[in-house]
Amino acid sequence: MTTRDAGPGETITLTDLARLAAVGRNAVSNWRRREPDFPAPVDDSARRPRFSLPALEAWAETHGRSLTVTGADRLWFRLSSAHSTAEAALEAVVEAFGGKGDEQLVAEVRTLAEETLAFDLLEFFIQRAREAAGTGVPPGIAPLADIAAAVSAEHTASQVPMTVYDPACDEGDLLAAVAAKLGPCSALHGQDLSGARAAIAEQRLRFLDVIQRGGGPVDNRSVGKADVAARVGDSLLASLPADRYDLVVCDPPFNVKDWGYDRLPDGDDPRLAYGTPPRTEPELAWALHCVALLAPGGHAVVRMPAQVAHRRSGRRIRSELLRWGALRAVVDHPEAKAHIWILAPRGETTQLLVSNGRDFTEAWLNFTAAPDAPIATPDSVTVPLMRLWDEDVDISPAVYLASTTGTTEDLADAVAHLGIRLGEIAEQPLPRFGSGPELSAPETSLGDLERDGHLMVVAGGETGSGAGEPSGVRCVIVDPVGEPPVRIGLSGEETETQWTIRCEPTVDLGWIAAALSARLPAASKRTATGAKRRILSVKIPRLTLADQQRRGAAFAQIEELRSALTAAGRQAEALAAEAAAGLVSGAATVQD
Repeated sequence: MTTRDAGPGETITLTDLARLAAVGRNAVSNWRRREPDFPAPVDDSARRPRFSLPALEAWAETHGRSLTVTGADRLWFRLSSAHSTAEAALEAVVEAFGGKGDEQLVAEVRTLAEETLAFDLLEFFIQRAREAAGTGVPPGIAPLADIAAAVSAEHTASQVPMTVYDPACDEGDLLAAVAAKLGPCSALHGQDLSGARAAIAEQRLRFLDVIQRGGGPVDNRSVGKADVAARVGDSLLASLPADRYDLVVCDPPFNVKDWGYDRLPDGDDPRLAYGTPPRTEPELAWALHCVALLAPGGHAVVRMPAQVAHRRSGRRIRSELLRWGALRAVVDHPEAKAHIWILAPRGETTQLLVSNGRDFTEAWLNFTAAPDAPIATPDSVTVPLMRLWDEDVDISPAVYLASTTGTTEDLADAVAHLGIRLGEIAEQPLPRFGSGPELSAPETSLGDLERDGHLMVVAGGETGSGAGEPSGVRCVIVDPVGEPPVRIGLSGEETETQWTIRCEPTVDLGWIAAALSARLPAASKRTATGAKRRILSVKIPRLTLADQQRRGAAFAQIEELRSALTAAGRQAEALAAEAAAGLVSGAATVQD
């Protein structure tokens, strides 16, 4: 079952137990509820009670259940119990990786690193800390890395190692993702306000560089060839670094009010070459900062809120970036949940490339090979700069992609498909509702139902993870800040910012979806822990299973109709845009 003796201070949560036992959280809740000898918590004061790991191991062995507990698990459990926060425990581990801090911890980390790659070991601790804090990988990292690799393809083909920089590196997720796609780099630099986050990023990048150059477990501590450094400081307000980079990537913080507008550098700072960003446009300050750090031939790939593409307050800087050829492309990638700007040093250009990301790699290759040649595909289009210099200087890809036209055959097919969908919708059965008195019934919370093992609330992106949760299972998908807030779907369809609720046969899934639709509190902020707390607080009337199923089936029929109408609406919107563009241009004609 285990390879090391358990320490007396090792405590874990039920979520930890589910991972160690390779079962779902529901199964663990059932063990606690149904097994009279299940160990009592040693700390029940927090929202997530902690249990003694040795006691749980003994209980599991008695009941013939297997727990896989590694040395890394044991070390993390002990550290998380000894520190006030998961972030503090992670800081201690990172210090130990660097040979600093508690000597015993340093020795333990080195022993573990003899058995596995140090990079994988550090990633394990980072993942555990994020699980405990209720956070995850920031959204948009994958598409940013993909686009960064696409714009760097010519450089990487030359087999000359690149220099890469991230001025808002956080814990290094973006730098690591980009470096993994580019291969060994000559320099990986970052900067962050937090010394702890910068230290994590630097250690991750050092270990990644060792792996990329052929390092293994026995030489985890060997030094790679890349110049790896993560500085501490405010990138926007500190002096501009002397180094210039082949690639600058950035996922800056959005909507920060006190970002230092009053303390911006004066004089001939290169970051102000295209103007001073308005107080209400901190994201533009990040874009200008990234451009100023580019070496000749370099590119910056920056995630930007969609509003920055059209807000009037930023139109002067957008105009200057276009005028001097610094803004080359804008991608409205759906997975980024924002726009991605591709910037370059000043140069001659007559067009802006806009894309939804689907064929960006091919479109960028064609765009750079023939900068003045037009591109017009359903997913990417070049826009002449003269068309952009109007009162708004709107660079939103959706504005220009909507005006691209398909063929007349495409329009005919779209009309036929929409007609078939509407016919299918018209044949869908609908419930017959009557009226009745509003009767009060005993209620329970969704949190109580989860604790008692009737259902399980899982963060988006955890499907198919080590917790043993299957994909493709019918579930309720909750989006605390998006539309629709509640829908019925399949696990695996949710995004990282959504949640899934999977039900045991003891409760009806449609009934749970109906209660959530009626009573889910409005979102106040985009935080994982806040979202789950709102979900678990929803009160569910206690009904017999038969009554739940009757009411749940009625709601499920309405929900299926809503989903079908939404899909048809999107289809109709796309058809209207294509038809308008075709009719105005003359590419589409109307038959009598």
